[in-house]
Amino acid sequence: MSRLDNSRWKMSMAGFTAFVLATIFFLITGPNIPGILGFLISAIVLFILNAVYVLYTNKKSGNAKKSNID
Repeated sequence: MSRLDNSRWKMSMAGFTAFVLATIFFLITGPNIPGILGFLISAIVLFILNAVYVLYTNKKSGNAKKSNID
C-alpha cells in the first residue's frame, strides 16, 4: 500500500475513481448523460495533466543524473 501512496499517478487514479463513482451514482438516481460526460472529460483532463507532470519530472530527473555524472 505504501507504493500506492507514493505513486506519481495518484491524481489520475483519483480522477478515474471519481468518474466511476459518479457514473454509478448518476445511473442509480436516473440517467444523466451530461453529468456522466462531464466527469469523463474531467478524468481525461486530469490524466493528461498528470501524464505531462510525470514526463516532465522524469525528463528533469534524467538531466540531473546526467549532469552529476559529468
